[in-house]
Amino acid sequence: MLKADFHIHTSEDPEDLIRYSATELIDMAHEKGYRVLSITNHNHCTWSNWLCDYARERGIVLIPGMEATIQRKHVLLFNFDFNNISVSRLSDLYDLKDKNNMIIAPHPCFPSTVALQGLFFSHIELFDAVELSHFWCPTIDFNKRALKAAKQYRLPVVGTSDAHQRRQFAKTWSLVEAEPDPCAVIQAVKQGRIEVQTNPIPLDMLARINARMFYRNHVIQRVQRTASWLRSFTGKEID
Repeated sequence: MLKADFHIHTSEDPEDLIRYSATELIDMAHEKGYRVLSITNHNHCTWSNWLCDYARERGIVLIPGMEATIQRKHVLLFNFDFNNISVSRLSDLYDLKDKNNMIIAPHPCFPSTVALQGLFFSHIELFDAVELSHFWCPTIDFNKRALKAAKQYRLPVVGTSDAHQRRQFAKTWSLVEAEPDPCAVIQAVKQGRIEVQTNPIPLDMLARINARMFYRNHVIQRVQRTASWLRSFTGKEID
């Protein structure tokens, strides 16, 4: 059983401000016994041959991945030809599916503008698995509706951290019964040879995670963009 996380962000993400790099993530994962990872930055594939070798040296299979925005909604894509993929609608993905790639519905029923919501149900046959996000506690759990749908439509459930901060990592993960090979792992997930390991997060920690993410992405990044614009406009460094 391979310990796996299929949804993680790193500092190479072009949209969100993350404080650890891909190599730092791989090192963290190695220390915690992970054998499979996919770095799923927003609309950007961080995977490279060099990074794959770096992970392999630490006993980790690195699967090419991306959290793509399609129809303004997030979709997790794995093992696609990301250099040549061009889709504008979810329906475009049907013809691109094959046995060696995978499509997962991330946090599909969360109260977010980027959550799939109704598109999850209208395209339920598109998805190979449904995500159980780490972001839950006994009093707040937006996973429930998606898990009910997964049971109804007999879709595998994948536990992920969707980590943007170190404190989020290794709270929820998956155990996959497969050989340590990208295609073998994908086949095992599709066939349901996967177990979810998850623990509730205290409500106050959920609040801190959310607040920090908002502060980084809506305050710090705005200040950085403003400073960058002023530098380009004045030709001077801004303290």
